[in-house]
Amino acid sequence: MPSYVFRVRTPDNVTHRVQRDELPDLDAAMAHAQRFARTLVRTPVRRGQRTIGGSVDVEIADRAIARLLLSEVAYQIS
Repeated sequence: MPSYVFRVRTPDNVTHRVQRDELPDLDAAMAHAQRFARTLVRTPVRRGQRTIGGSVDVEIADRAIARLLLSEVAYQIS
């Protein structure tokens, strides 16, 4: 199984949190990234009390293959 890396980056491109998991395919990696991003979005942000920046990058073999914007995740669950 491929090893996927999930990185939380701020708008100024600084990495704050890294998680590695072996998952069977890209669909499973994207589902995991969505769950990972949802844990980062706090309740006040979900209620629209402030804006949020940053992203969760999904990488395999040190190549970025997807990016989830935390602001979009907050909008989806609000």
